Amino acid sequence: MFKKENRYMTKEIAENLPIEIAILLWDLIDNLTTEKDYLQIFEINPIGLGVVEIVHKQEVPEYEARIYIQNDKIKDKLKIYVIDNVEYRTMMFSNEY
Repeated sequence: MFKKENRYMTKEIAENLPIEIAILLWDLIDNLTTEKDYLQIFEINPIGLGVVEIVHKQEVPEYEARIYIQNDKIKDKLKIYVIDNVEYRTMMFSNEY
């Protein structure tokens, strides 16, 4: 699951998420050492002074991790889903699902 080929992002993601954040989210999925669920959830929260908290979750098996990065471009809370349907993987905002 979550092979490196056939990865896509919606137009909304491409236009509104900094590319370095998108790459980081794919890397977080790639480096996940537990079994991967078909749905990866990311909550991105600006917490001040250019610091952003990224919460990475999945339901089965249950997983949650937090990382903190420097990024001045993220101004609002974001929720992103990355879905693997076996043929392709798609990154989208939660409201696009």
